[in-house]
Amino acid sequence: MKINTKTLTFTALLLALGIALPHLVHMLGGQPAGAMWLPIHLVALIAGLSFGPIAGVTVGALTPLLRFAIFGMPPMPLVWFMVIEVAVYGAAAGLFRKPMKLPVWASLALSQVAGRAVRMLTLFVAARLFGMDNLPAATVVFTSELVLGLPGLALQWAVVPPTVKLLDQHTGGRHAKRT
Repeated sequence: MKINTKTLTFTALLLALGIALPHLVHMLGGQPAGAMWLPIHLVALIAGLSFGPIAGVTVGALTPLLRFAIFGMPPMPLVWFMVIEVAVYGAAAGLFRKPMKLPVWASLALSQVAGRAVRMLTLFVAARLFGMDNLPAATVVFTSELVLGLPGLALQWAVVPPTVKLLDQHTGGRHAKRT
């Protein structure tokens, strides 16, 4: 996969947006707003769909780490769960769209499933590692996070496809209209 200056520049811009957008969401809606609107996921999905899996995994993994370093959010140990989940969102979005050549909507849907499945898996693994034999507790956490994040999943469907189309048109992406 080729990384050019344009991809590098837009990856950096999306990383900056991934740091700033959740801060704005938390300022406007309080602490639970981030888990509800999933702003970091949104940016990682756009990075992966528009610029490929390397950009997606970079934005997905670095955004929670940099937000933790700057703002102390997401808190420890949740930051590690987010790093894994959002990196999967970004990488999967890029892999489904670029090498596999799936349409944006299919790539988005599959990426949402992949990211949430990895989130569930990491919760179950963590529960086992910390000696919690009560796996239903991990299921409750996952289910409550999924329900809380439904507005964010809907927002992704409203924002991601048109944003990716716009970026494709203005950056010479795979679906750009050539005249």
